[in-house]
Amino acid sequence: MARKDFIPVAPPPPPEGENPAPNTLRTPETGAVARLLRSLRGLPEARREYGPGCAGMAGWFKAETAPPTDVTARFREVHRRVREGEPVLPDEARRHLYLLVKGMLGDEVPGYLEDNQRRLEKRGLETREVAVDTEGRLTDNVEVVRDALLDAIHFGRTVVLVGHSKGGVEAMSTLALYPELRRHVRAMVALQAPFGGSVIANDLVAAPSLRRLLDVTFPSIFQGDAASVEDLSYAKRMEFVRRHPYPADVPTVALATSRLSRRSLMRPLCAYVNERYGWACDGLVNAVDAEVPGSRVVRLDDMDHAEAALTGLPGFSNYYPGDITETMVALALESPPRGLQQG
Repeated sequence: MARKDFIPVAPPPPPEGENPAPNTLRTPETGAVARLLRSLRGLPEARREYGPGCAGMAGWFKAETAPPTDVTARFREVHRRVREGEPVLPDEARRHLYLLVKGMLGDEVPGYLEDNQRRLEKRGLETREVAVDTEGRLTDNVEVVRDALLDAIHFGRTVVLVGHSKGGVEAMSTLALYPELRRHVRAMVALQAPFGGSVIANDLVAAPSLRRLLDVTFPSIFQGDAASVEDLSYAKRMEFVRRHPYPADVPTVALATSRLSRRSLMRPLCAYVNERYGWACDGLVNAVDAEVPGSRVVRLDDMDHAEAALTGLPGFSNYYPGDITETMVALALESPPRGLQQG
């Protein structure tokens, strides 16, 4: 497939006394975008290449870990009842505290996980948003999730963790690193979490020209750390998971999705992954890489990466985040608790 690297850079100003050409890109002298453009103009030209890519890496952990159990049929049954307004949550649901963990750039996107949280609260459940840095490193955010769990335990609460994308990885990583916390966690809901790694994150850090752009944009626009993207590469996830396997004693439900549709706002990324590798992708994560080992997995081929966390436009989105979250929590609580202990 042909490569098309293109960085939109503002042209130099016209000589003094001349009028700018029509349709010339104009940028303000201050602000994050202007600083980014000035930085890019000062960089040497990078080689235009894809990098080594990640062919053969999707689902790398399948041969090393316990297989998941497909509960897609059960999901569709419960999801239909949710759409029709029927109660689906068990009585025990109100006994737990629900900690929501945002994914990459979650603090920058208006409305991110708001419908998810609002739906749980509408059902009478107590929720908290874990204050992770959505552009920060995994190791730092794991400590933030740990502190939120310790705070809940201090007040005698049992917890249901709900994490989307990178937030799901950080929540699961916390349970892998701190086994003493697991007995206080009733269930883990992983929404499109790149357990095995993200194909897009991997290719961003593997191609020199894209990594060069990433190293500039993350600090200058988002005040973030470009290494937080590398945390989701296949190499980093292999290293972490092999050293810290995900525990089998936490009831976990995982949502693994893909969508290749002209009505999806993430079609360009889905098409890139499909054309280059032939993989089913939701725009950021391959479906197979979101299948958490030993979990009960829901496999959908008509949902992109935004639909589980953002309310989409009618006619473009197939699902509502609130419906998805309520359904997934109901499925998670169908699993019997394993050694659950209140503080």
